[in-house]
Amino acid sequence: MVLNARRQELIKLLETNAYHVSLTIDQISGILGVSRRTVRYDLDIIGDELRKKGLILCKKANKGIWVEPVDAGQSTVKASHLPEYREYVLSKKERCHAVIVNMLNCQTELSLEQLADKLVVSRSTLMADLEAVREYLEKHNLSLCSKRGLGLWIQGEEEDVRKVLISIFATCMHDFDGSQYISEDACPYEAILFREYAQDVPVKEIARYVIEVIEENHLPYNDFSINYLVLSLTVQLKRLTMEKQITKLSGHIFDDYGSAFLNRLSSKIATHFSRYHEYFRNSLEVAFITFQLLCSKISFLSQLEERQKETATQLAFHLAETFVKSCQTWLGDIYSDDEELMYGLALHLQPAIQRARYGIQLTNPMLPQIRDRYRELFMIAENAVKEIEERLGTRLSEDEIGYLTIHLGGAIERKKIRELKKLKVLLICGNGIGTAKLLSITLKNRMPYLDIARVVSVYEWKQQDLAHFDLVISTVPLKMKDKAILHVSPILSEAEIAVIENQIQYFYNKKFTPVEGAGAKKGLLDLKDVLLPEVIELDVRVDNWEEAIRAAGKLLVKIDAVEEAYVDSMVACVNNMGPYIVIGPGIAMPHSRPEDGVKKICLSMVKLANAVPFGSLKNDPVDLVVAFGAVDSDSHFQVLSELWQIFSDPSAMQRLRDSRDKQEVLALIAQYSVRVDE
Repeated sequence: MVLNARRQELIKLLETNAYHVSLTIDQISGILGVSRRTVRYDLDIIGDELRKKGLILCKKANKGIWVEPVDAGQSTVKASHLPEYREYVLSKKERCHAVIVNMLNCQTELSLEQLADKLVVSRSTLMADLEAVREYLEKHNLSLCSKRGLGLWIQGEEEDVRKVLISIFATCMHDFDGSQYISEDACPYEAILFREYAQDVPVKEIARYVIEVIEENHLPYNDFSINYLVLSLTVQLKRLTMEKQITKLSGHIFDDYGSAFLNRLSSKIATHFSRYHEYFRNSLEVAFITFQLLCSKISFLSQLEERQKETATQLAFHLAETFVKSCQTWLGDIYSDDEELMYGLALHLQPAIQRARYGIQLTNPMLPQIRDRYRELFMIAENAVKEIEERLGTRLSEDEIGYLTIHLGGAIERKKIRELKKLKVLLICGNGIGTAKLLSITLKNRMPYLDIARVVSVYEWKQQDLAHFDLVISTVPLKMKDKAILHVSPILSEAEIAVIENQIQYFYNKKFTPVEGAGAKKGLLDLKDVLLPEVIELDVRVDNWEEAIRAAGKLLVKIDAVEEAYVDSMVACVNNMGPYIVIGPGIAMPHSRPEDGVKKICLSMVKLANAVPFGSLKNDPVDLVVAFGAVDSDSHFQVLSELWQIFSDPSAMQRLRDSRDKQEVLALIAQYSVRVDE
């Protein structure tokens, strides 16, 4: 195995670390800037090189990793009889996947010793993993069975067996044609597991046919669609060769959504693959293909009749609007004017409606990363889908919610780009049009916070109204009264650009002073930082919803967190968009856009003495009003995440409503704030 630069750096790191002073996987991952998976993989690869240096790699659970000198006479063992990839150190999740796949790839029961040998782990490690395996299988309607003297096996319907195999393999993208566009170093273990499972199946031919039949029918698809269908057909063929046929399906009736087209397409695919196994023509096997086509994220909207198509589109857009309106309560901004968001959600929700209706569980290979990277945003999406679920009469899976979260994340990033504050610049260049354009492009590319509003010659600048510009950049030395001017070279070197960036940053910070709560403290604010005694009022009497909102808004104005206009804007939002701010029984969260007058992240809480209607059919009347202001797209997420934990806990809400003074409210809040003050 080639020792690339990263592995050489890892060896240096371990060598320079004092003997017996251990490093954790997370510490190494942070130092090298790579994933924990990559670190685990590299640690097994560098073993031989360390031995050449007279060192041995030591690992111990709950301690870490370190190197020690090899003692005289000490020997090391390398499992040379195993495939190279077996040197990879598996995580618990990967071991669980391996246990399930190995058991389902065997016609007979397996003993603990056989499984431990296949996974190259100890018997005790395997025993500890079996409970997680059992839980995973139960979620997929399967059972882990065992009998002394016989071994372990998995029991359940064939449909569920196939689904669990596809679910495991679909957690990553695969290189079906062997072109190795996925680096061996970064190859997910599930891909390795699939290669071993499918080694006697014509995967390349399956992949080629899937692409051919999709393109032939002009169906819109993506990499996930191809990946999923190839995995599904591979598993189906593999199980049939093991004489494992589907004897019944779990009551799926495909009565709409282009069912005639789907039936024809499924029959065509089944006929093609019957050359590999005759049972593909079985009606239940054809129905299984239909089911997997719906799981593949391929849109069959184009195959509907015009009336069906119009109905499906209208429903999808209605659900998208419902979802976004609910999310807006937590995002602190209005996103219904983002056409790309609405269109993207509607496009995803069209097939999602059918998947939910038929109980089809979509696999989202990015779900762990989504939940980790967009934790608060996933929470917002998870809460917002409840109205969609009520409309459809069924639940959406976490995998579906993960995809919706990605659409939300994209909308937030787009808004950040649009809202980027810029310095308005006058560029004076006396070296010709070509040089001026080059300089302008260089500055824009390197410093996107510059708005080069005008480029003029040395002879023209005196005619300009300089009051409209924040900064003047000139290639010739000029003197100006009461106006900042920066002199630069016509053609900038890297060193000059670095200096200019620092100078321009000074002007930028001077004009756009970081807003309190959005600068260095961004990401550190929690609920108890913003919900202070001065923004809490209990037993407030109002006559209607508008007075309730203004009572909460007045507290934010009082601490100079928002302008008076922001309170008017909160009221206008409800007048224009309805009572979408009523997020739960008796709870309203009024807010408006950051640009409507927010000065810092803020929150106020008003407990009403008399509940008032806001116009919500489901959650009126309201007795708790929590107004908030956000300075940007995401710095308030931590605060709202903690607030949602209170709202989601019935006992906490009862304590909040029973509170007799502010101290009781503050004590409750402190329990849900995650940061511990130093």
